Amino acid sequence: MKNTPDYKIMTRNLFYSNWEDAKNKIQNSAGVILTLGSVEEHGFHLPMGTDTIIAEALAEEICRRQNLYFYPCVTYGQVWSARDFEGTVSISSDCLKEYCVQAAKSIQRAGAKRLFIFSFHNGNHKVITEVLRILKDEDSRPEAYHISLSGIEKNVEDILTTPLWNGKVWHAGELETSLMLHLRPELVHMEKATCEFPEVPKAYALSAVPWKSFLKSGAFGDASSATAEKGGRLYERMCNELSSQIEEVIKAMGN
Repeated sequence: MKNTPDYKIMTRNLFYSNWEDAKNKIQNSAGVILTLGSVEEHGFHLPMGTDTIIAEALAEEICRRQNLYFYPCVTYGQVWSARDFEGTVSISSDCLKEYCVQAAKSIQRAGAKRLFIFSFHNGNHKVITEVLRILKDEDSRPEAYHISLSGIEKNVEDILTTPLWNGKVWHAGELETSLMLHLRPELVHMEKATCEFPEVPKAYALSAVPWKSFLKSGAFGDASSATAEKGGRLYERMCNELSSQIEEVIKAMGN
């Protein structure tokens, strides 16, 4: 496993560039990524900024690989399911959609060759679809693309050693905890990690069911089984997947 870069120093994050430097980076790179995260509970052992931390770490690496740059996360996300856990900040889909549309248009005006939108927080994915449709209807240029890790749990079954809750939910469990142990171990409190597999509520697939009504810790699955070694492997697999999606777009569009 390669040594993990220091993600506290992000050379591809345009947040740290002056405007002229940013203009040159944007116009002379393969494209720009608009990242989305969240501020929501992640059990007793992970920080509420987990999704944002992981999203920016992934963005930094894939930007290095693909000659891209990224903007810091749109931090607040649509987290209705976790909103009852104190400290969580949830905004409406409409609010997030308009925010992202305005941000995307600003990036496009800067002369980016391509715009990619990426969220590690799954709750933002439907909003991103709506953002792409709005930009398409308005014939915004350049075109925007959604890169995602949706369904990644199926491609990392050989790394995980415990099951996912309800077969697919990995919020704050072994997967995310392992990633954080790899990226920011100083923020993980493994002594507080839980193993919680609540019964799936009967109405879960048919209605809106807040997590706090049936989940005590806020973490699904066995977070206590997480390791930094698994996290490194997961991180590499995820970077490869996102890089592959970007390469497909660049190949299809040409240089």
